[in-house]
Amino acid sequence: MGHNKINNILNSPTPAADPSPTPAPSATPPAPSGTPSGGGTPSPSPGAAPPTSPPGAKGSGEVHFHPESLKKLGDAIEKDVGAILKNARYKLNVKPRDAQPDAFTTFGFSCAMAYTEVIEFADQDLINKEKLLMDFNDRLHKAAMNQDEADRKSTLSGGQ
Repeated sequence: MGHNKINNILNSPTPAADPSPTPAPSATPPAPSGTPSGGGTPSPSPGAAPPTSPPGAKGSGEVHFHPESLKKLGDAIEKDVGAILKNARYKLNVKPRDAQPDAFTTFGFSCAMAYTEVIEFADQDLINKEKLLMDFNDRLHKAAMNQDEADRKSTLSGGQ
């Protein structure tokens, strides 16, 4: 399968820093003889440390986002995925638009009309996806701003 840029942007630890795919995880040890392979819940390896909460998380299960990381993620998604969508629009508008409806015979009139409508629909769909991408980035920025404001307002001040 090919290189999936969107998957790398969304799932890599630092989206803007490393556009290369993440390395594959190492192979897991074989299952003990008493358990069926591939079934059940995997148990941690004997020397592995117990799972820990993220650095900003509280013991109550609270989810905490680092506002600057959230903003950087939104900007990286908009930049990288936006470039992919713009490239797709460019490719759609070059070659397929060159075939005009009059290139079809008189017997293919309905095909000619359907062809032009499909090209226009795909173009409008890509435009809408770019708008949604910008909206997604704006929402990530607002979430970061809300997280920052909540942290600021919930912090006790030292001198009263």
